[in-house]
Amino acid sequence: MTELIDNDILLKGSCYGLLHDLMAANCQSMPVGYLAVAKFVVGKKLKKMKLRGELAQAVSVFNTFLSSHEAIEPTSEEAALASELEATAQAQALPLDTGESQLLAILATRGATALFTGDKRAIMATERLLDCVPILAAVVGKMKCLEQLLKQMLEGNALDAIRGIICGEPDVDRALTIFFQCFSSCVQLEDTLAALDSYINDLRRSSPKALFT
Repeated sequence: MTELIDNDILLKGSCYGLLHDLMAANCQSMPVGYLAVAKFVVGKKLKKMKLRGELAQAVSVFNTFLSSHEAIEPTSEEAALASELEATAQAQALPLDTGESQLLAILATRGATALFTGDKRAIMATERLLDCVPILAAVVGKMKCLEQLLKQMLEGNALDAIRGIICGEPDVDRALTIFFQCFSSCVQLEDTLAALDSYINDLRRSSPKALFT
């Protein structure tokens, strides 16, 4: 296991049917690590999603992914570190939920190379926490957002196929429907990459150390 994936990307990737392709385009090696509780937490959310396509297909993508990758549990030490991160974040009014704090603790202690996260706020919170939790020095440059994953995937694939998938489920991620110009009839790859770059660069300005480079 060299990379970790959070619940948000598990959910959205399943809805789009792109989980495997996203990982194949971005991972150094397989399998990817995910929190064991995702089976229940994400599984419950997924079944409540109002998709335009077949929900059963999204559930199948999710279950197939879980069976092909590595469910991980935080150790007692990692759980304690996660609690420390949450408490420190709360004291500074920073948004950091339990799942993200556990993944950060695992990222910091197990030598994983990246955390794929769909939670922009968690990346920004981590940037602030770097200054007050010394062990987080191990996560510098290792948090990769969904837009970075998609950009990497686009560089090796035709735009039309991926855009068709994103635009086919416009309610899954409204920002992505804007980046992929889902309401335009003619879209160029360069325009989509520029839109993704704009978002990534904006996030990098607020999280220059935490964000994947």
